[in-house]
Amino acid sequence: MNVKKKGSLFLLVLILFICLFPSISSAHAYIKKSTPVENEILEKPPTKVMIQFDETIQPEFNSVQVFDSNGKRVDLKNGRIDPKQPSILESGLEKNLPNGTYRIQWKVVSNDGHPVQGVIPFQIGESGSGQNSTVIHTSTKGYTPTLDLIVIRWLQYISNAGYIGVLFFILVVISKESAEELSVKKPLIKTVKFSFIFLLFSILLSLPLQATILTSSGWMDVFRLSTFQDLILNTQFGAMWLVQVVMLVVLAIPTLLLGRKKVKNDRLDWVCFVLGIGLLLTKSLTSHAASTTNKFLSVSIDFLHLLAASVWIGSLIAMVVLLPMVKKSETKDVYLTIIRKFYKWGLFLVVLLAFTGVFGSLSYIPNLYSLTHTDYGKVLVGKVIFLIFMLLLAAINFLKGRKRKEKGLSGTIWSELLIGVVILILSVLLTNLPTAMSSPGPFQDTKTIEQGNKLTLRVTPNVIGENLFEVTIKDKKGQQINGIDQVTLTFTSLDMDMGSNTVTLKKNAEGKYVLKGMSFNMAGNWKVHLHVLTKSLDTMDTDFQCFVGSE
Repeated sequence: MNVKKKGSLFLLVLILFICLFPSISSAHAYIKKSTPVENEILEKPPTKVMIQFDETIQPEFNSVQVFDSNGKRVDLKNGRIDPKQPSILESGLEKNLPNGTYRIQWKVVSNDGHPVQGVIPFQIGESGSGQNSTVIHTSTKGYTPTLDLIVIRWLQYISNAGYIGVLFFILVVISKESAEELSVKKPLIKTVKFSFIFLLFSILLSLPLQATILTSSGWMDVFRLSTFQDLILNTQFGAMWLVQVVMLVVLAIPTLLLGRKKVKNDRLDWVCFVLGIGLLLTKSLTSHAASTTNKFLSVSIDFLHLLAASVWIGSLIAMVVLLPMVKKSETKDVYLTIIRKFYKWGLFLVVLLAFTGVFGSLSYIPNLYSLTHTDYGKVLVGKVIFLIFMLLLAAINFLKGRKRKEKGLSGTIWSELLIGVVILILSVLLTNLPTAMSSPGPFQDTKTIEQGNKLTLRVTPNVIGENLFEVTIKDKKGQQINGIDQVTLTFTSLDMDMGSNTVTLKKNAEGKYVLKGMSFNMAGNWKVHLHVLTKSLDTMDTDFQCFVGSE
């Protein structure tokens, strides 16, 4: 089977996987349900508070505290994760709490190692003139990447690319004759070894970095044995960090032996390449993909995306290292041949990046609104734009190699590499920002039913808690329909069996009905059934499905 047939078969299998096993992820843990729900007014004081998240949360570095309107703590300081349901955080409360406003202040660590914290307000009894009616706003806040994280994680990405990509270049792109006769391999082996040193450095620093993130402490305050012990033994990130360190120790020996005269067999190169790929896989196991419902597929797709990017950018590093060859007449043709050969592989890498990138977008971007109104969406758009520029430069470099024109080649290869470096920085931001699933934005959809009548539902802001529900009813000509007797909405969660809740909307104008309510008491997928009853006892019914955000 030739390369084209193999590539076509791989793409077909990839498409089938994406179609058959869709996956949605919030990446950072978000609240599905809480007791009390936000802004709930309770007739009697509760005995405990409970928060249920959409995923299992880490057993350490979490907290739940409850305060009254004066800032006095009223929980029993026994906050814990439910051992039978590790997605639930709960705490007992003092008995007979007086009427007033209260706030639940919580913090958890999601599966991808990122802390999430927030406030849930609630009230006991109706507000009166003698009560402190201070307004408390609901909030949920994910981790925002800081400069130290960006630098260390970027260093890990670029050194991974330098290690795996340059080894790929040695093993697949460069012919053995060129490697031996022209000493092409020697500078590339040095690049691999330097990449390993930077990779070791970045991974070792990632543990104290994670400690600063989870404890909200400075670097000088986290170098304690107890902190590192809790991190390694009780978090997924810590366990994977230990695996990475072991793999680095194993990888150190064959890496040091690379390029030795006594070791001429390229099997050692393959050993390092395979182990380097394994090390890259551990990164996907602590990424956003690790928090999805279909973990195996999501991690696999994320890993393939990282691998393709690492091979591409690492190969660019190799081409920059070998640029002096183009200035010498005896090696210029060899260099141009190498470029032409690599960009044939580059086409496959581009297709792989495109498919895996689209999958990631579908998993973390619920709609166009979130693509343009969330930090995650904006960074993703920036990454795509830079990738397009990178593809244009790759096409130019391929044509120069094909036509054997070295003029301006140095500038375009350097430009392609620098854009690749910027893309890696944006990738660091994407893997550490809350995805757009937490902020899908206002929902609006129109259904056309029998006789051409059009029913429109709009929900603003479309999050847990209070929302404005607006229904517009028009005929097939676009005119508002009169003679409506009643309009109701029935809410059913598609993620959890909570029964159904039906509300009646108030008339705002002819054909327009509105209601402010708290019918969405958890984030995720909801079915909203719209029922319209006319004065002539005719009915109009349709269903809407929307994704509700957590913030």
